[in-house]
Amino acid sequence: MKPESRRSRPSLIEWIVTSSQRMRGQVDPALAAFRDPARLAYSSWRLALRNDTRARVGTALTLLLTIMAVYGALAGPLVGRSDRALHGPSGAHWMGTDGSGRDVFLALVHGAYPTLGAALLATLGAGALGVALGALGGFLRGAPDLLLQRTIEALSSVPLLLLVLIAQALLPVPSSTSLLFIVVFTRWADIAQVVRADVLRVLQLDHVTAARALGAGPGRLLARHVLPSVLASAVVLSAFSVGAVIAVETAIAVIGIGIVHPLAWGALLGQARAHPEAWWLVAFPAGFVALSLGATVLLGEAIRDAFDPRLRWNRVTG
Repeated sequence: MKPESRRSRPSLIEWIVTSSQRMRGQVDPALAAFRDPARLAYSSWRLALRNDTRARVGTALTLLLTIMAVYGALAGPLVGRSDRALHGPSGAHWMGTDGSGRDVFLALVHGAYPTLGAALLATLGAGALGVALGALGGFLRGAPDLLLQRTIEALSSVPLLLLVLIAQALLPVPSSTSLLFIVVFTRWADIAQVVRADVLRVLQLDHVTAARALGAGPGRLLARHVLPSVLASAVVLSAFSVGAVIAVETAIAVIGIGIVHPLAWGALLGQARAHPEAWWLVAFPAGFVALSLGATVLLGEAIRDAFDPRLRWNRVTG
């Protein structure tokens, strides 16, 4: 028999799971993720882009915001002119100028990188911590799982914004870096809770039971059979978390507690307190914040539906 033929044949684990699910008329998405998670993700998202308006709109908005952030990061410093301070929207300045004479549209473009970059960095940190602790807690059970649950309950009982405000007030020198660490520390619990529940569910699936019966060790079970099945939920929750972090960062800047980038969208909104007559200092920065929140919500919902096999089947047959 040729080597290609041997590689193309299903393994014993896949054959057992496929036969069991075929008898019940089910197709387990975890098995597909086990076979080729990258191909599953690509095909699912391509199907979502063809059939889901939220996926198309969310992707388009995300690309637009990403281009803004990249351009703002590569562009030179933005310098204002005092003789053009607080000019309303006009042909020369589409969104008016701020108190320093800077074009508000250019300021928003330059502020996209610190605003979105900080939110993405904090979400990645919280996601990595939440996935690691949630997976270990659900897999090990016992005392580690109990400690994880009590910690999650303690963090979930206090609103995120209140925790950030308290920590920022107690720090001797609040900064943007300390804000990121606080958000990571407070945001990982939600992701860990969802990942832990998914790990407990996946451990009861047929292919994991078969792998354990065939002698797969804990490390292989966790890396090859459990984590690929729970990452989709973590990605969905992380997409929603980006919007939550942007909202918290904006609120911190508007209230004036903590230090953020001077061109961050929240800092631009904070200028409106000193110039209540300049309505454009509220409307346009708030509009970009709302646009970014809408993009994360649409993208998160589209990702959630794309990786749900029942909803994916309904899109194909409906």
